[in-house]
Amino acid sequence: MNAFALKIIALVTMIIDHIGVVFPETFGFEFRVIGRVAFPIYVFLIAEGFRHTKSPGKFLARLFAFAMLSEPVFDWALLGASFPWGVNFLAETNIFYTLFLGGAAIVVYEKIREKFDSVVAILPMFVLAGLAEVVLTSDYGAYGVVFIFIMYVIKRKNFSLAVMAVLCVWQHEWMLREAFSYGFDTIAPIVWLMIPATLVPVLLVAFYNGKRGPGLKWFFYASYPVHLAVLAVVLYVV
Repeated sequence: MNAFALKIIALVTMIIDHIGVVFPETFGFEFRVIGRVAFPIYVFLIAEGFRHTKSPGKFLARLFAFAMLSEPVFDWALLGASFPWGVNFLAETNIFYTLFLGGAAIVVYEKIREKFDSVVAILPMFVLAGLAEVVLTSDYGAYGVVFIFIMYVIKRKNFSLAVMAVLCVWQHEWMLREAFSYGFDTIAPIVWLMIPATLVPVLLVAFYNGKRGPGLKWFFYASYPVHLAVLAVVLYVV
């Protein structure tokens, strides 16, 4: 399975997830369960992209540009912000913010590692994770930034897959805490399906062959704000 196939799977499952967010009364929670497949794949692809790019600065610039471009439609479609105003670029921000900060953690790590040991180079990652979680409250927050960074620094495939599986499950640790605190029957059966669903990307990445496949780079970048814009139009206009 090449990177193009992974991108298609991530894109389709992300759109399904967002449809479930915007129209929860029309589309069941199954859409949210399917959507658990998307983010871990994007995390892997971002880490893989920074591992192979010859222009990390340009890579970061693209992520930042699409973070800015996507924020209005993200706020309108997913957060219910008033249209056309109500957009906040500094709070409850979209996933491109998280991808950008995760990428920035990688770039800074490599820059510092050229002169200092790797322990010192890791420190900026915690700052950027805190920025995502506390200041920008970006989608997936500190968890997302740390996930991206870890997937980059761990290069042994089997170990990387094991850590990826742990981090995928950790995303839903709130379910276990609530179940142990209030009883397992407080969690609906379909919600429990989010845990096995989030492990599907680990299996898909296990079959990744290291090849890119067709490029279509700008298609995948643009698909994020475009599909959110379509959802916003349907939500507010149709």
